[in-house]
Amino acid sequence: MRYFICLLFLALPAFAQEELVDIYSPLLAQCYEDADGSEAKQQCIGALSGACMSEEDGGETTLGMSMCNNAEAEYWDKLLNEEYRETMVWAKASDQDDQEYFPGFANRANALRDAQRAWIAFRDAECALDYAVWGAGSMRHIAGTGCIMTLTAERTIQLRQKRGFFE
Repeated sequence: MRYFICLLFLALPAFAQEELVDIYSPLLAQCYEDADGSEAKQQCIGALSGACMSEEDGGETTLGMSMCNNAEAEYWDKLLNEEYRETMVWAKASDQDDQEYFPGFANRANALRDAQRAWIAFRDAECALDYAVWGAGSMRHIAGTGCIMTLTAERTIQLRQKRGFFE
């Protein structure tokens, strides 16, 4: 029984976070869709977490801020995966176009895959550092989740921008 209660307790934040994404993601989705260009899209970073922190009971506590940051990071991760897929489609089509006459330059898809893998390792290490800087202090949770949220958002916008030059 104790095991079941522990599992339930550990699962509650995940359910709450999912609910936060459902409640506040329309703000971020609308901002991202309406924003024209990378600089405007940058202004969307923090839209979900900021609304969550100010509207939710306990949103301005360490746990609340961390959950709001995680909720926004989760949404940006969804957007990142969409942008990556679309950028990969663009890269493969561009490689196909170049394959006959410029085969040595038909390497966009491989370069994108390699860059994304390296970026994930960088993001995880960088955010682990942001978390570690605070030692045992509770601010480490906010710093770590804020880092994941921000770097994921920035990468999402970068991917969109890469293919945006050619669309």
